[in-house]
Amino acid sequence: MRVKCKEGYEWFAYCAKLPDEDTWQLRKLVDTHSCNREYKVKFMRSSWLGKRLYSTVKENPNIKITDISNKVHQKWNAGVSKMKAFRACRVAIDMVDGSFREQYLRLYDYCHELLRSNPNSTVKLEVQATNSEVSDYVDRPLLPSFQRLYMCLNGCKESFLICRPIIGLDGCFLKGYYGGMILAAVGRDPNDQMLPIALAVVEGETRDSWTWFLKLLIDDLGRQQACKSYTFISDQQK
Repeated sequence: MRVKCKEGYEWFAYCAKLPDEDTWQLRKLVDTHSCNREYKVKFMRSSWLGKRLYSTVKENPNIKITDISNKVHQKWNAGVSKMKAFRACRVAIDMVDGSFREQYLRLYDYCHELLRSNPNSTVKLEVQATNSEVSDYVDRPLLPSFQRLYMCLNGCKESFLICRPIIGLDGCFLKGYYGGMILAAVGRDPNDQMLPIALAVVEGETRDSWTWFLKLLIDDLGRQQACKSYTFISDQQK
């Protein structure tokens, strides 16, 4: 492999692969660099840059084009046009959106696997209808989209029966591409450690979603008659 600078400059490097080894050896090097750094690199294509922006766009899907340009300048000391930064952002968004779509398509498989490997557990998956796509020729219905998922493993359910009759309730935001909320019910075991009882992924922290989650939780813990002896504490109670 030979690497050389632009025409008219002396910098040159020659590497060769050693036989029977995954090792490259630098055979010759002329380390005299007199040219200026190239700010616009033609090899930095939007497809290449989009793959490097995958994690950034996954954490912040609303990233600005100027922030992408600044990131490229700081990390690779190169410049990109606004159009190339926009195309790279679209490539990264398509990669993130595509991976999430594939995961959502496997939710039913995930629920069935939980029930198979954890008998007597409770897994509830709810979907919501999606508006049909109307074109000039046909009205094509779209697949339903994810709404809520509730999960209470049988091991956690049985372990709570020997714990203190106190249940802590709380919710937290999901910072992924599609957002949402996690609602959780947590107890304390005899070793004074946190014991997760049940959790749910919902579209938002609303009265309807909390009611849906608590009804399923009460049914899992022995219905209303058994839950009369439990104390529920939310994060709003000091």
